[in-house]
Amino acid sequence: MYRILIADDEAYIRNLIAKSINNSDLGMEVVGCAEDGTSAINMIKELQPDILITDICMPMLSGLDLIKEVKDTGTNIKTIIISGYDDFSYAKTAMQLGVTNYLLKPFLPDELFEVLNKIKEELESNASLLRNMSELQNHFEDNVLYIQERFLKDIIQNKTVKKDLVEEGRTLRLNLSANFYCIGIIKLQSEGEGFPDVINNPGMVMEFLMVTKDEYVEEAVNTYAVRFHDNQLVMIFCSKHRDIFEFNTSIKNSIEKINNSLIKYYNMRLVCVLGKIYPKLERIANSYEEALSVIKYILPEKSCVIHYDEAKQMKETKVDLNDKTLVELREELILNIRLAKKDRALKLLDTILGYYESLFATSQEFVSLSIFELVFSIDNALLESGSAYQVWQDSEMKNFLKDQILCGTLLDTKILLENYILKRCDEFMNIIANQGDKLVYDIKVLIEHNLANEDFNLENVSSQLYFSPNYVRQLFKQKTGEGFMEYLIRRRLERAGDLLKDPLNKIQEVSSESGYSNQKYFSSCFKKFYGCTPTEYRDRMQSQSD
Repeated sequence: MYRILIADDEAYIRNLIAKSINNSDLGMEVVGCAEDGTSAINMIKELQPDILITDICMPMLSGLDLIKEVKDTGTNIKTIIISGYDDFSYAKTAMQLGVTNYLLKPFLPDELFEVLNKIKEELESNASLLRNMSELQNHFEDNVLYIQERFLKDIIQNKTVKKDLVEEGRTLRLNLSANFYCIGIIKLQSEGEGFPDVINNPGMVMEFLMVTKDEYVEEAVNTYAVRFHDNQLVMIFCSKHRDIFEFNTSIKNSIEKINNSLIKYYNMRLVCVLGKIYPKLERIANSYEEALSVIKYILPEKSCVIHYDEAKQMKETKVDLNDKTLVELREELILNIRLAKKDRALKLLDTILGYYESLFATSQEFVSLSIFELVFSIDNALLESGSAYQVWQDSEMKNFLKDQILCGTLLDTKILLENYILKRCDEFMNIIANQGDKLVYDIKVLIEHNLANEDFNLENVSSQLYFSPNYVRQLFKQKTGEGFMEYLIRRRLERAGDLLKDPLNKIQEVSSESGYSNQKYFSSCFKKFYGCTPTEYRDRMQSQSD
């Protein structure tokens, strides 16, 4: 219901207009009538009407002066002027005051209603506009953090088309004006036992960093934190320092303070890799790419702050693999997992990852594919040992493999694979327990691992398991009903039979892979075992498959 105030020095006009409006279906009511302009001013202040109907000529304060005073107070009110004088000067003054509704006496009620309906539409339109603006403002307030983060991510990833990033940031309440800019990528690492809820939910620590970072950073440095993926925090450092060295020192000190708090309260430490420092915000994407290229391929030790240039120099020296190839290291790792030797397996993993780290950012696809191959080799070893486990049953590993190429780091790989290897070692321990005597199981694992090694014998097994040859021989015979050499020869020839099923494998290669360097001797042993030569056996297998 819209409220109307009437100001006119003639009582019968006031009463006539009020009666007409109150008896109409306009959805309006007359809340007051004033006999002059001065009274109208006081009533407007008290009654707060939406519409003012005023005569021009009134004692003490004219209608035009009344409108001017109301306008000067900032009161938002719609005005209708009524007058018995058809004088253009009045209309001109009224227009200058913003009045567009002008009625000449005498006028019919319908003429007044037509003007009031027009004003009603304007008021409703304005109210709708205000509601929409209020809703938009509330929506912006509710989503301002998301909008800010989206804008910062676009800058970091060089996806924005905005020309003036600092000014655009200002509209989003971001103070990005600075002399220098730098990106820091933060990763988290557990310092040991305890606080499992935090370790398993790094997002909790991310919230800690985003809330407390301002306590540790100098006033001359403005910081913004943006979360990428589940456990990677990207920080934008905007510095008012005039010297790059001062800015660099300030960042380092701040990160070290945050790291000390994390160790103290969360039993975790952070690693922050910094890209280069640039004088323009538009170059921040370069700083991010530099930091990303480092953090994906390093295994940080004790330092919690690593600079891009320092990392490049640090990786000029390649890791010493002690003349062992990567393939040999991986095979040895799998062997130790199958033997459930956790400490040795973890040391071998460190050596393999150290080699990947030495490649730095030059062989990214090779590193990712090698990690995939390593995981599936472990999985295959489990299946060969009779386990029903498959890698896709491990949700953490499944998610890691999915995200590895996109955002995986060597630090992620190290933490996850260490946990994965420990789990698989426990799995093999269960297999060993189910198969009976652990020593017999270990002997069989070593035999499988050395089928192609012609020099492998009972003495080799005994030395690796720290038992005498006689004890190993007797125990194996007792538990399996088969002599050690008898079992070794049988497994070599069974492997040869499996390899010969593939027509692409040459007999000489099959002989070597089965532990026989002399092909003639191999053929003799093979015929004695299968009752036919290797060639005849292959032909027989081929005809069966056809």
